[in-house]
Amino acid sequence: MTTGPTRTRLHHVAMSGTAAEAAALVKSGADPGSADHNGFTPLHLAAQFGNLAVAEILLRAGAPVDPRNTHGNTPLFTAVFTSQGRGDMITLLRANGADPTLPNTAGQTPLALARLIANHDVRQFFTDLD
Repeated sequence: MTTGPTRTRLHHVAMSGTAAEAAALVKSGADPGSADHNGFTPLHLAAQFGNLAVAEILLRAGAPVDPRNTHGNTPLFTAVFTSQGRGDMITLLRANGADPTLPNTAGQTPLALARLIANHDVRQFFTDLD
């Protein structure tokens, strides 16, 4: 994983681009695990913006599933926080080994967050841990 002061083209594609764009960047050597100055990887941003197709490309390209940003948040934490009840990203990350029990710097885990926000639509993706 590389860390730099700015976001790469792959970071921007993760927010609003297509799977084809992400695949082309990865094929040309873009690092799917690169982190910006706040520790956000393209996978964090795909999770935040609900870009499932790009997240799938990143994971297939070897992006770490549980990188932590400067607040200790993983892409799964980001997906739970921003999902608004959509579970496709949560399901994808968990299917690829994301750990719902990793605490951030505040001691909060994705699982605890799902329970805290009391949103049945989000909690349903963690019933195997109740």
